[in-house]
Amino acid sequence: MHKIEFIKAKNNQTSCSADGIMLHSSYDPCKEAERFVQTAPVPFSPKYILLTEPAVSYCARYLKEKYPEAKICCIRYVQDFSQYDNEWNKTFYIKEEAALSEEIFSYMGEEGISSCVFLSWKASEKVFKQENSIAWNAIKSAVLKSRSVLATRSYFAKRWTKNTLRFCTFAKNTLEIQKGNIPVVICASGPSLFSSLNKIKENRKKFFLIAVSSALSPLVNRNIIPDMCISTDGGYWAKLHLSFALKKHNIPLALPAEGCYFAENIINTKVIPLFYGDGISEEILKSCGYTKTPAQRNGSVSGTAAQLALNLTTENIYFCGLDLSPSTGFSHTQPNELEINAARFDTRLLNSETRIAPSCFKNDSLEIYRSWFKNTDFKNRLFRLSDGYPYKNNLGSVIDVGWEKAEIDFEKNKNGSKIKFINTTKEFNQDERINTLTKIIFERCKSEEWKKEAFTAEWISFNRSNDESKRKELELKMNSFEKDILKSLGK
Repeated sequence: MHKIEFIKAKNNQTSCSADGIMLHSSYDPCKEAERFVQTAPVPFSPKYILLTEPAVSYCARYLKEKYPEAKICCIRYVQDFSQYDNEWNKTFYIKEEAALSEEIFSYMGEEGISSCVFLSWKASEKVFKQENSIAWNAIKSAVLKSRSVLATRSYFAKRWTKNTLRFCTFAKNTLEIQKGNIPVVICASGPSLFSSLNKIKENRKKFFLIAVSSALSPLVNRNIIPDMCISTDGGYWAKLHLSFALKKHNIPLALPAEGCYFAENIINTKVIPLFYGDGISEEILKSCGYTKTPAQRNGSVSGTAAQLALNLTTENIYFCGLDLSPSTGFSHTQPNELEINAARFDTRLLNSETRIAPSCFKNDSLEIYRSWFKNTDFKNRLFRLSDGYPYKNNLGSVIDVGWEKAEIDFEKNKNGSKIKFINTTKEFNQDERINTLTKIIFERCKSEEWKKEAFTAEWISFNRSNDESKRKELELKMNSFEKDILKSLGK
């Protein structure tokens, strides 16, 4: 505990000390804060400014005056200054590093963090050494995550746009979801899913069952047909999970337009188009008249599935197969389509044991996904369900439960209103649709919104510097982008 004392400065303003060290001037705290803001290193026009432990918050007013377009935020190390929190657009409080990093990222997003200036009130550094270290490590983690996400967006932007154009060319049989109030079970494909397969089959009629794409094979292999499948991955490998089961069982597929799939799956499958509320795909989907099913973009399909399920029912959500940890064997419950495909190329020297060995070790992606689940508030409605499986981690507010508790819940709510699908299919001429999509590209490809989505890092860099050479480079990249995506329409 730190000893905080409030005193009157010479000019009669409030000053304070912590553990005997002054956090503000004992003569003129306001003047000190104004001087700090005027000399702070801010090399561009920021969207956010984040200051660590500003104590009595004199800086806030001067930051707002100098940077009126920016959101002014702070990280508090102690509760003693909470009476001054209304001076800030957003106040974060010190907590475990991963949780604070996730909170910062959730509030600002990858673009906001890239346009944020991080400042430290130096007096607080001297007193709150441990808290200061946690805060700046959390900031570093948030910045690294934002860079990773921006790199992913830049790498996949062209593919996501092409996927969207293909989606709008082929997807005719569409559905809208009508909410209900029965429990929902979501199946991911972690090793713990195996422990629940018999129970899922036994209780199948008592809940709405969602399978993420990689869980389709183990479910269908046990003759368990989910009510809906969800896939969000924009990469090639997502196709393999979908191709085998959708063809045989006519399972409705929830899919963002930027997701990856085989064209025959989209043509012959009933699709629930997921809208993320941003980006190029959103604009194209709206222009083509697809019915809106809101979803949240997430690093993992399980994250998107969890948020979607919370909006589909008023009852509890149970997750099976949500391990999010290294495993000593296969990282997925078998059969798994990627494993089946990879096994075809096994040799005596490069065998299955060699191939699955990396799943035993720490995985950065799993760390990120686990951190998201651990630090997201699911309003006490999301549970991790297994039949006695010994999990190697905890997921914060996501409570681990056994089937005894879940079965009581299922029995109590089995007669609730069902989650249903409404047919929204609209016939369209494919040539006319392609012409519509071509027109959209010609009209919008030079817009700032599309530049930001297609080359996010470059767009942020240009807007931070207003460098003419960077503007020309961005224009050249957009010209190439336009030509490339038009090829996917045969133009």
